[in-house]
Amino acid sequence: MQVAPIDLLGATCNHSAMDEDKFPSQLAERFQIRMPEGMRDALREAAEKNGRSMNTEIITRLEDSFESGNQAPSSIDEIAKLAARQLTNAPHIPMKDREAIWSLYETIKLEETRNIRKFMTRLSEVIADAEERSAKK
Repeated sequence: MQVAPIDLLGATCNHSAMDEDKFPSQLAERFQIRMPEGMRDALREAAEKNGRSMNTEIITRLEDSFESGNQAPSSIDEIAKLAARQLTNAPHIPMKDREAIWSLYETIKLEETRNIRKFMTRLSEVIADAEERSAKK
């Protein structure tokens, strides 16, 4: 597997008075990583699509992974929070596309609510049946 090194800018380092003429990005901590072949191109394309630099794209994705506990969201509300953040970070997305996303969210949320009700109804039935059988013994 071929890998491409890339520098990431991270937390700001302590700096001296001589560093005052430098840009904040020049004072940020650097960290070099190796990426599998094709990942750098995929990141570059995603960054362009989202209107961000590659560094910002990487940092945003890392921050998202820490906020979500590195697990896929299990609720449509959690997914919607992540979507809202992504839409906020991508102001170039047309309003009609944003509205379509939220309309889809509302449809999915309604279906999720129906399914939860079905689940709770069935759970109540199972518990009631078990209690009835237990009472007959």
